[in-house]
Amino acid sequence: MNERLLPWIPALLVVAVALHAIWRYRTARRIAEEWLLTHHYRPRAMRLGWFGFMRFAPKLLRDEGRAFQFRAEVDDMRLGGTGVVWLRVWTDWLGLAGLASREPDIRWERMPTAVDDDSRALDHRLAESQLELLRRVADGETTFRSRAHEIREGADFDEIVEHVMAMVRRGLVTCDAPLLDIRGDSQYAAVTNVALTDLGRRLLAEHPLRRD
Repeated sequence: MNERLLPWIPALLVVAVALHAIWRYRTARRIAEEWLLTHHYRPRAMRLGWFGFMRFAPKLLRDEGRAFQFRAEVDDMRLGGTGVVWLRVWTDWLGLAGLASREPDIRWERMPTAVDDDSRALDHRLAESQLELLRRVADGETTFRSRAHEIREGADFDEIVEHVMAMVRRGLVTCDAPLLDIRGDSQYAAVTNVALTDLGRRLLAEHPLRRD
């Protein structure tokens, strides 16, 4: 081995360990986000739960060092209301999750507070937001880009992208994979080539825009 490379070996090992930790974290976070969306919870904020180790009981034959715990503030997209939930996600030493590990352990810190009887459920508001996006696509808007200068604006654009991806899953639109924002305050930079499907056009025909 070239002697000039020897001093760099410890630094390279540190970089490799750091990249491995980042990979494991991103994998675990993606699994947690997928669980929330599958169960109709939209995350307002999610962070690592550094002091959440007492919230979950140890599991036999499981290495706690391979688990990530997240604390998420979520909106209940079916019944409405906001709550706080902890998720423990298991990964193996490669940062991958087997089929048995993709279901996080869940513990509620605060269950979502239901909306009042006389208020609209969050599901209805989400449907209205998605219909508005469908109308924009029908009017020729095929690209949505972030122009966020503040965190709140970035979160608003992320919500638009989440709506677009939800409509993709429902078969209402097609689009290219969202572009990640690596410099701004939003998670996404743009979503492009958004196009209505036949199902999306039929849905718009069934819900014409009312003009008072």
